[in-house]
Amino acid sequence: MEALRTVNIESWRQGTDHMILTDIFQSSVSVAIWQRESNLLVEDYFRSCFNELGNGVRQVFSVAGLKSGLAEELPEYRGKQQTIEDIYLLADMLTCLFNCEAVGLRLAPLNKAMCPKLHTDNIPVRLVNTYLGSGTQWLPREALTEQPFTSLREHLKAVEQNSIEQEAIQQMSAFDVGLLKGSAWDEQENMAAIHRSCAVANDEQRVLLTLDPM
Repeated sequence: MEALRTVNIESWRQGTDHMILTDIFQSSVSVAIWQRESNLLVEDYFRSCFNELGNGVRQVFSVAGLKSGLAEELPEYRGKQQTIEDIYLLADMLTCLFNCEAVGLRLAPLNKAMCPKLHTDNIPVRLVNTYLGSGTQWLPREALTEQPFTSLREHLKAVEQNSIEQEAIQQMSAFDVGLLKGSAWDEQENMAAIHRSCAVANDEQRVLLTLDPM
């Protein structure tokens, strides 16, 4: 059996064990990523129904009602049940981690970048997972400057002034599960993850799932 691969960086963690997501609770970590294998049946489902997803799904679901709710919202294609089970798995993990009973779910079919500029979210934390297409990009805090910033505003000012190298930007792969701290995380505004949607090619289809603990 291949050994679990874990990469430890100052402000972000990633590894093939789902327990890596618990590292988000460390005060020095802004991004935690569970690197997992693609599910071809789920991927094929979204390819098949992409044009029928319309504006996608944006709704608050209790964990108990999520499966039945998605069964009503999602089109009927091969792989639908496996897709619902996967989304339920991620929602269940999130609610267990943050001791809540509901999630704010957004399942978005995209043919252009939804948030193309580097930014932070004004929430405590968000789970992101790309089912189809390229994954979310983020900027490690270490890449901004060798000197520590005193405020989030200084972080974003440095980004706007392009005082970073583009090579420093990291990117998740499809099916990677990321937890990104927001600026409302327990008095840790400066640790909010700076991230953006990736560019989408003209002929590319992208399906993004985000979950917020509620």
